[in-house]
Amino acid sequence: MARINFQRFLDLMAQQAEIGATPEGGLNRPALSEMDIRARQWLFERATAAGLEVAMDGAGNQRVMLRANDPDAQTLLIGSHLDSVPNGGRFDGALGVVAGLEVLLTLKDSGAELPFHVEVVNFTDEEGTLRGLLGSSAMTGTLTAEGLPNVRGGADALQEGLSRLGLSSETLLNARRDFANVMGYLEVHIEQGTRLEQAGINIGVVTSIVGVRSYWLTLTGEAAHAGTKPMADRRDALWGAAHLIQQARELVLQYFQPGVVNFGSIHAEPGAFNIVPAEVRLALEFRHGDPEKLDAMQTALFNVIRRSATEFNLEVEITPAGLIPPAPMAEPMVQLVEQAASGLGLSHTRLMSFAGHDAQSLANVTPSVMFFVPSVRGISHNPAEYSTPQDCINAAEVMLQAVLGLADR
Repeated sequence: MARINFQRFLDLMAQQAEIGATPEGGLNRPALSEMDIRARQWLFERATAAGLEVAMDGAGNQRVMLRANDPDAQTLLIGSHLDSVPNGGRFDGALGVVAGLEVLLTLKDSGAELPFHVEVVNFTDEEGTLRGLLGSSAMTGTLTAEGLPNVRGGADALQEGLSRLGLSSETLLNARRDFANVMGYLEVHIEQGTRLEQAGINIGVVTSIVGVRSYWLTLTGEAAHAGTKPMADRRDALWGAAHLIQQARELVLQYFQPGVVNFGSIHAEPGAFNIVPAEVRLALEFRHGDPEKLDAMQTALFNVIRRSATEFNLEVEITPAGLIPPAPMAEPMVQLVEQAASGLGLSHTRLMSFAGHDAQSLANVTPSVMFFVPSVRGISHNPAEYSTPQDCINAAEVMLQAVLGLADR
């Protein structure tokens, strides 16, 4: 049985973690930033030094390829991302890219002759600094020109980031790939939760990824003197925001478990001690794995928002900022990963992913699967994020055996 070079793999993990490293031990490598571009250059240098082919598409997706002898063979994709959230961790996303690179290096070292090409993809902006799943949605053709002005990171920031790679909105929208010759997609990721750690299980095989919907909410009231305006007469936008946030929390807890809702950003204007807030802008995001319940959650949340606006005599504007549908994984691919884990003597279980990943985009166009390895204490999007060296090795080993298993089929 072929096995990865675990010391080389751990060295690669350590090297990538130096790019954008923070004093707390995490990463600050937002998509299309200078640090992200340095990480891309690191991947390019490591791959080309090993004799692998590297390319980039119009969305900035970086592709590292190990070719089969047959130029007309199908292609198996392995993917994840090197970008991070601001002040994030060293493992989120990067584990999947580096594990994929190690798989290619191991296959090349062993002289394996596979009946298909293997391609590792470093997807652009999985984290959504500019637009969640930007690269994978562009590659799969779900990104539209109509959605670009409303990207949650701002249209100007998106254009600035693309220009650093010599790209543009036009190249982004023309980055769609023909998947007729793609046989499937594999992705490994840290769990970012505690289910595997608490159960003492090595591998979690994902059966579906939840849908994610994002909106900007703008509540508009009236500025007033905070000392002289009677409280009962105020059109306080912040009061309305606070009310709807609490109502939304209670709604989802009572009726939409295991769905989740989050208000990740709030900004009040004019923003002074002695002025009643006239306008509040909120970032709303909610998730569920069932499409019908996701629709019902949206209807119920919008009703809460509008009732709160009415109660506090406010105007409300709801602006879309991103929509990602739920994505079921392909059963044959799920079984492929389970068999790879079993062959390595690793325990495994099936579970749902409540975090969005690039597999969510790929599942729409090719048989796809992703799997998790444990996260210590479930900490993620945080400098304290950590997965043990053995769990990281398990990630790469299972990926390698899944690729070989698919070749045997």
